Amino acid sequence: MTPPRNGTWALRAVVTIALATSTVAVASRFLPDDPIVTDPESHDASRVKPRTSMASMSADVTRWLESRGRSRGQGPIRAMNVNTIDEVPDSSWFTNRPPDPGRLTVEVPDDGENRVDRTREDSANRWTITAAEGTQRLVRLNVRDTLGVGHVLTFDAPAHAERTTGATMLTVTLLGAAGYNAPTHHLIRVKRGQLAIDPIALVSDQFGHRRRMTTTDLGLLLARTARHTDGSYRVVARRQPDGVDLGPFTYAGTRRDDPNDLFPHEHHRELRGLKVFAAWLNHDAPAAFGTRDVLVDANGRQLVRHWLVELGATLGSGSALAERAPAGNEDAWRNRPKLRTLLTLGLAVRPWVKVPYPDLPSVGQFEATFFDPSSWIPPYSNAAFDNARADDLFWAARRVASFSNSAIRAAVQAGQYSDPAAEAFLVGALIARRDKIATAWLNGVLPLVDCQLVTDGWLDCTNAAERATRDQLATTPLRDAGRYQARWFRFDNATDGRSPVAGAPEWTAVPRFAMPAGLLETREMIGVEIRGEHPRFAGWSTPMTLYFRRTSDGWKTVGIDRMP
Repeated sequence: MTPPRNGTWALRAVVTIALATSTVAVASRFLPDDPIVTDPESHDASRVKPRTSMASMSADVTRWLESRGRSRGQGPIRAMNVNTIDEVPDSSWFTNRPPDPGRLTVEVPDDGENRVDRTREDSANRWTITAAEGTQRLVRLNVRDTLGVGHVLTFDAPAHAERTTGATMLTVTLLGAAGYNAPTHHLIRVKRGQLAIDPIALVSDQFGHRRRMTTTDLGLLLARTARHTDGSYRVVARRQPDGVDLGPFTYAGTRRDDPNDLFPHEHHRELRGLKVFAAWLNHDAPAAFGTRDVLVDANGRQLVRHWLVELGATLGSGSALAERAPAGNEDAWRNRPKLRTLLTLGLAVRPWVKVPYPDLPSVGQFEATFFDPSSWIPPYSNAAFDNARADDLFWAARRVASFSNSAIRAAVQAGQYSDPAAEAFLVGALIARRDKIATAWLNGVLPLVDCQLVTDGWLDCTNAAERATRDQLATTPLRDAGRYQARWFRFDNATDGRSPVAGAPEWTAVPRFAMPAGLLETREMIGVEIRGEHPRFAGWSTPMTLYFRRTSDGWKTVGIDRMP
């Protein structure tokens, strides 16, 4: 019987450490059930305790600084939560969708969590305010509907109607379709008469002071939001996920009271890969306060599910104010560029200052011409982003490249922009940024996927970058530029040893390789190391290794290493 997978992964971590100091292998590299597709997360997490947003933010920053100190002089390690074929299993963090060009759609399944009565007019709904927050950048109301279900209402700023609400709807649509956990959101209209104040509701001002909320407070908050001519306010209603709110998760370390949280979050590939989506959407606030852990019932046991919840600081919206131009272009912690501009009396102009942005009130400082994925940087980074390697970026770029033009258009339409020019601009900019991301990050490693070894001895692979440029993107295909070379070997699963198979490998213009005749009838495990060459992309030269096990149905891929 195969032991519980979480225990197996923990054992593998111990084995890896042991092998670093010993030449004796104590466990097989590949287990009978490899590769796994779902992390069972088999432990009960009912003892997990909630924590405050401030505690999570403080822990996130502290661990980020610690991780930066530890990583000086050494590169990031491989993501810890990937399976043996270098993919992220389905888990409470992420659910896989097909990462093929044109396959990802924006039709996220309705999980039944949202109980807003969509069969009635929005004006028929009533909302009771349980808490309110009004900062310089955002007005937000915690409310419950007539069925007692909690929601968060987020408003637009007066000068930027539709900017925050549109960006939120667009972003949650794309991230949810990609596989991240994002709560149900609806774009609705609310009038003042639909809002009632719970007698014990508290309001927080921009200084963080909390006190009992009054009708005057509500009036002052609404005065700072965009009000339409019919007296209504356009808002995003985000449904609170069912379960016990545990506060935010962090992008570094683990939640120590969660027995299923085995790997430091900075070494989760889906969190590292979120950097690619953040670059695509210019998400300037990927931090703990934009996340949520919720304790849910899962088949009779308690499980912590991890959500992305604050998604309005995207597309240059800056939540409720126009975003600053440095967002995506400059780290807020770097003072040298600012000082240089100051000391030269403005003569040393940072390049992004001259970037033209659209004159569209519902669109923030968002563009695609100056955008460069490899140099994109959020104002405030996190440990997961800092640890992202080329294989993590490749994993996420495949998913970004999988959104077709029509899917992107449908996601923008979810924002319900009243200005056709705003909708057209966002569609074009997102498509152009997608194309740049695919070119830059799909080619950061040797981009071979879907490798199939058939019984007649041929290994056929697909070049993900070539397929994306041919079938999906507006850039020039890569077919004629690259070439490949394969070296085969027998593999000893018990010792992790290789026995090269003789033969001079030849370079080929297509990723199709013939197995040496001596391996055709073997019952052993075998492997192949593939190298590539491309005049534009140095990442192709990093060797990629595949491992195969002979089964009754033929050869099964059990391992993929994209980077040493």
